Amino acid sequence: MLSWDDYRFFLAVARCGSLSAAARTLAVTQPTVGRRIDQMESELKVKLFTRTDAGFCLTDAGEAALSFAEAMDREAEGAGDCLARFLNTPKEIVRIATTLNLATCWLTEKLAAFKTTNPSVRLAIRVGLQRTDVSRYKADIALRMGNPGDDQLFGRRIGQVHCGLYASQAYIEDHGAPSALEDLAGHCVIDSEGEIENLPQVAVLRDATENNEIDFGADNTTVQMAAVRNGLGIASLPCFMADPAPNFVRVLPDAFDIAVDLWLLVNRDLKETGSVRRTYDFIARAITADAALFNGRQPHLERQHAQLRDSDRHEHDMMSGGN
Repeated sequence: MLSWDDYRFFLAVARCGSLSAAARTLAVTQPTVGRRIDQMESELKVKLFTRTDAGFCLTDAGEAALSFAEAMDREAEGAGDCLARFLNTPKEIVRIATTLNLATCWLTEKLAAFKTTNPSVRLAIRVGLQRTDVSRYKADIALRMGNPGDDQLFGRRIGQVHCGLYASQAYIEDHGAPSALEDLAGHCVIDSEGEIENLPQVAVLRDATENNEIDFGADNTTVQMAAVRNGLGIASLPCFMADPAPNFVRVLPDAFDIAVDLWLLVNRDLKETGSVRRTYDFIARAITADAALFNGRQPHLERQHAQLRDSDRHEHDMMSGGN
């Protein structure tokens, strides 16, 4: 019966394309690799590779075996990552998977406060991981918008992220503000592309502006915010990002208010691990405390006063020379 070690040799040859390169990767001799591949093919009674002058090429059977070998490799790596946390290391590492928007515009600020009371925890934010990577121990906690999509994860819908339409103050002064969704036909609308083009708020905005001539699009919400800031048009943006931004104006708040579920998740095997549990609970409390920000209901005057306080503090620091 074949073992994982057999598939490890197979995977090395498949990735490297030759016995010599695979031998260097595995830190064994070339004859050893060749012998293991021969034994594997003999036991399976099928050819996994075609030997050519250019190297080893996968047969149809080899291609079929490759996906299973790669899955085994991911699971083995995940097991190693999981067990590594039980080593006697100086700091406990907690890896958090989330989106770039949540990481840059909200989460890092909150985690700065967490670190003051948890100095022994090393935090690592991982942007762009797939949902399944959390269940494979690539991350310990996931903060996600939309469907969590994995039964191996423990957690709950912690709230909602509301999305609205935003323009810059300068854009409104130049073009006026729409008074109804139908008025968007006469405005510059910033489109969404790539990974964000199928988001619920994007679909609603496209339905309302299907006849508009689009002059600007982006596959990243941060870029869309920069476009709004520079007066390129109106964009659909998460309220927690756009509401605190200086000189951003929310338009049609009653007509366009799209809510997306926000999930806080953790791998079931790690949910009671001390450092992971403390981090999870802290993030949950922080989201609850900022519910008005995520819901787009933080009063405008409150935001304006906060911006003024920050501006006054900066001016005072400049005048005092930092003393």
